[in-house]
Amino acid sequence: MKDYYEILEVSRKASKDTINKVFKMHMKANHPDLFQGEEKVKAEEKSKELTEAYNILSDDNERAKYDVQLEEEESANNSQLQAIIDENEYLKQIIAQKDEYISRITNTQNPQYAQYNQYDNYSNNQYSNPYANQYQNGYSGFNGFTPPQPQDPYAGMSLEELQQLKKEQTKQYYKEKFKDIGVKLILLVLLMAVLLISLISSFRDLTSMLK
Repeated sequence: MKDYYEILEVSRKASKDTINKVFKMHMKANHPDLFQGEEKVKAEEKSKELTEAYNILSDDNERAKYDVQLEEEESANNSQLQAIIDENEYLKQIIAQKDEYISRITNTQNPQYAQYNQYDNYSNNQYSNPYANQYQNGYSGFNGFTPPQPQDPYAGMSLEELQQLKKEQTKQYYKEKFKDIGVKLILLVLLMAVLLISLISSFRDLTSMLK
């Protein structure tokens, strides 16, 4: 929907007299006879737009209907915008929680994770392990760490499952590393073989020439 107030450059509380004066001023400044070529075409379009806005805002009944429609549209747009903002904030929180959680179980240099490693071999029995109740059901409640929300994919994992996940990720990391190194070694061997063959061939040619 066009904003006729913006087109006429008046406030939404402008009186009918103000609207009349501003309309006449704009029409005088944008009269097509004052321009040539493309500028004249633009002036004609501007004049039509100004006239359309004036016809609505100068009529009390039409203006009242227009104001209701304009307010409803702006309210709907604001609601959609707020919904998008809320969704983005929600997604940011989820991503931040996931990143923090993954960092805690994959980074062995993390101080809090190192504290858990000290008690990996303890029994989960609360009498033999004073930390048992603090890291059951994941890392819940340890050193003030807030457990992940239910939508977190790691929320339902036990400590053993998290440790197994860390081992698998570490194993996959070194597997990729060794694979990369192996490919490079094969390429190096092939390159050396080509160079060796080239040297042997050159040596033979030189020997033939000397004979």
